[in-house]
Amino acid sequence: MIQERLESTFFDQQVWHKVWWSEFGNDFQLKVLAAYSDSGSVELIAPLMVDGNEISFLGSTDLVDYHDFLFKEPSDANCIQLLMEVIHGMTEINKISLESLPESSSTIIRFRSYAEQLGWQVEIAQEDVAPRIELPSTWDDYMTNLRKKDRHELRRKFRRLEQAGDVRQVELISPVDVENAMGDFIRLHRMSTAGKEQFMTGQRERFFRNVAVELAKQGLTRLCFLEVNNERVATSLSFVCTGVRYLYNSGYNPAHSNLSVGLLNHALAIKSSIESGHRVFDFMRGSEAYKYHLGGIDRQICALTAFRQSDSMN
Repeated sequence: MIQERLESTFFDQQVWHKVWWSEFGNDFQLKVLAAYSDSGSVELIAPLMVDGNEISFLGSTDLVDYHDFLFKEPSDANCIQLLMEVIHGMTEINKISLESLPESSSTIIRFRSYAEQLGWQVEIAQEDVAPRIELPSTWDDYMTNLRKKDRHELRRKFRRLEQAGDVRQVELISPVDVENAMGDFIRLHRMSTAGKEQFMTGQRERFFRNVAVELAKQGLTRLCFLEVNNERVATSLSFVCTGVRYLYNSGYNPAHSNLSVGLLNHALAIKSSIESGHRVFDFMRGSEAYKYHLGGIDRQICALTAFRQSDSMN
């Protein structure tokens, strides 16, 4: 089903859900719903979890940038209707929280329509932005597409980096290589900023290590390091799915910030993506300035919240 979707993300992978649930699922009740066609084939999968009287997507926004139901393309609106009817029948549920839906998702319109038909009050809000780049076929075309100032600055930064000595980017893909290098990723991530150090708790570190290796077994992981004179000074953890490279998280050594090592590591990852024939480079959640300097264009992420009204119990 993932392969049949126009743009499925690595968050849709079963192994992702398994790793997240094993680390963070103790406080929730797992609720995986599925819709089948008359012939018995699976048409929709909804990985959900229940917390008290609220049902939501499986996974939290601190670790998941995109959520949606998993369905075939083109999707059948009846599946969403059936799903809403099933949730409506769960009388203990009075709140539905569907966070991190890409603005292009048909779920937003369809789920809202069927929820309102059943008497639920529905609110849709912009949750965040997720800049991305539609990749051209060559690096030269990519550079040409940048704003003049950004193009000039990127070239200047590359020249300055090259003057610092022996420079190379290493991209690790195999599960063994990824597992052995995750310690360096965690170290560089934590030293980047105080916020990232606070974010990377021991529990989240276990999650990062496990999910990077498990997705590497699926061939999806791209763990990159920028090395200057044989020292790893910047890193990024990305995942590739359906022709899109998703930049999940990153880090760098602030002692080398004068060389713009974090930004240039991302630029080299973009170059690698172009050479690999990927169609999109997705910076994911957040409006950090470097994403726009590298050509990112915002895509909205939406949150749909539905509240059961007292008269909808009938």
